[in-house]
Amino acid sequence: MKLLPLFERWLGVFAKKTIAREKPIIVAITGSVGKSSTKNALSFLLDPARSFLKVRVSRKNYNNELGLPLTIFHLPAPGRSMTRWMRTLLSGWMYSVGLLRTGVELSVLEMGADKPGDLRKLCEIAPPNIVIITAVMPEGSDIVPVHAANYPSIAAVAEEKSTLIKCLQPGGSVILNADDQEVFAMRHITHERVFTFGQADGTDVRIVSTNLRMESSAHGFFPLGLEITLESFNRVRKIFLPGVFGTSIAYALAAAFTVSAVLDLPWDPQDMIDYLADHYQGLPGRTRIIPGMNSTIILDDAYNASPAGMLSAIRDLGNMPLQKTQRRVACLGEMRELGDQSEAMHRLVGAEVAKQKIDLLIACGTLAHVMRDGALVHGMSQENIRVFTDSPEAGLFLRAWLKPGDMVLVKASEGKTDPRGCRMERVVKDLMADPRKAKELLCRQESSWKKYS
Repeated sequence: MKLLPLFERWLGVFAKKTIAREKPIIVAITGSVGKSSTKNALSFLLDPARSFLKVRVSRKNYNNELGLPLTIFHLPAPGRSMTRWMRTLLSGWMYSVGLLRTGVELSVLEMGADKPGDLRKLCEIAPPNIVIITAVMPEGSDIVPVHAANYPSIAAVAEEKSTLIKCLQPGGSVILNADDQEVFAMRHITHERVFTFGQADGTDVRIVSTNLRMESSAHGFFPLGLEITLESFNRVRKIFLPGVFGTSIAYALAAAFTVSAVLDLPWDPQDMIDYLADHYQGLPGRTRIIPGMNSTIILDDAYNASPAGMLSAIRDLGNMPLQKTQRRVACLGEMRELGDQSEAMHRLVGAEVAKQKIDLLIACGTLAHVMRDGALVHGMSQENIRVFTDSPEAGLFLRAWLKPGDMVLVKASEGKTDPRGCRMERVVKDLMADPRKAKELLCRQESSWKKYS
């Protein structure tokens, strides 16, 4: 539809006017990885406040020039329907002139950037009061961040993420990952209050430890969730998050706890901790623990993949406290949008699988052979590697190969335009103990994704 860009601009204008009129507190989250998990953790932390504070949180991955206004107005995506677009624009206009009110007092908005300049446009719609930068290069200078193909350098990626700080409202607060050098350096570009989180000493919210809570069974150990110890503004707190795994979740929770402290909301921290243990749910396709067929275990991280995220997930798999009879499997697809560093990053991923002594590498896609080569060079046996053109083939193989107690990590990029070697939620569905729960537990189960399968 040729009018679509024009409609999106109009909707953005209406959203900007609505924010200016109603003046909610804007919490803006950006980073190369960890945005959605941080948003999710913060959403659960804010749940007890909803009785006295109207909170709105970005849905799904609504983090661009269309998704942000849809979040502000709490409207569904109109797609390419002219009728739905007319209704959407009418609603947006009514909010912008005050005929309707959102009534929102606190908005938690995920802001994504595929290319330079994207974040400036989003900040023009919703200027932030609190900024969270989750990560740019969490694994160090040798690792290419996501969307690297669209930026001339790592410095350009960091510059784009820092846009949120430059657009911060007077009297606002900045929350930075102190373990990411590119992010931590951003503390120098603002005179407003800066708070930090991470594992480094001296951070305002420090990740002291992360451990998996395990349950013993006839076939070995089964992970129940993640136990995280945080030192929050000099007070030590232990939190249990059910049904998830991974260091990345600890960073998301630490960032969310920092926001809750900055907001100074009137609740007992222990009540928050108890609430998380009872109610927290991970996002579909992001570090979720799912029971697999024949008493196997699936680590579902299939939503998306960057080199840093891949390496972190592989290490999480390697560090799982399993019994000797239990085998570890890394079922990995492609990482997209890495530009001329794509082969090098896939080779690095294969090398990490070998270093972590993973029992079986399943590599999918056109760059699967590169992952295989990286693993072989670092000592992994050819008989412990399988290469497949596409993920459904991998699922069929694993159904026959897996034994009770085995653990499978599943991860790859989204693959919207070309699903080959991606869309690894298809593997997860094939391996689930109860595939009827796919719509509830897995990513990309909407009917709109069927055409990409």
